[in-house]
Amino acid sequence: MRSLFALLLAAVCSSCSEGPTPVASIVIGQPSPPAGSVIRPTNSFIVRESGTLSIPITATSDREVDWAALYVYLLSSDSGRDYCGQNLPDTPTWGPFRKGQSVTVTISGFQVGRMPCQVTGIRAMLHTRNSGLLTPPTASETVAEATMAIAYSLQ
Repeated sequence: MRSLFALLLAAVCSSCSEGPTPVASIVIGQPSPPAGSVIRPTNSFIVRESGTLSIPITATSDREVDWAALYVYLLSSDSGRDYCGQNLPDTPTWGPFRKGQSVTVTISGFQVGRMPCQVTGIRAMLHTRNSGLLTPPTASETVAEATMAIAYSLQ
């Protein structure tokens, strides 16, 4: 009877030391300046750490990947595919990005592709594509993503 109890206890607790299963997620914190603000890029750039725009983001992976990058887009439509700015050259990368790892960064540098632009949202994507392609990653390359609705006017 004791050996049966020990086997059952071992089976039940075999995953006890592993802890909860990590969930892939991105949390976009409160950007600065507030919604409704006019942002004036300099020569098609929102200069990193200039105080013009700051977006805190926390990313968590549910699996280990050899390499990961965080792309952030300033959306210009509700479709999530049209954007007028991207976090270049302020693109953090990690290698490797561990299962359950969570990082918090503040993105503040953007390259603006067209002005004027009415920003309708922020899209953040933690992804594994390491090809230099700057467009949004495909679903198979994406570890986690999130979108936040916000209104800015880039002029």
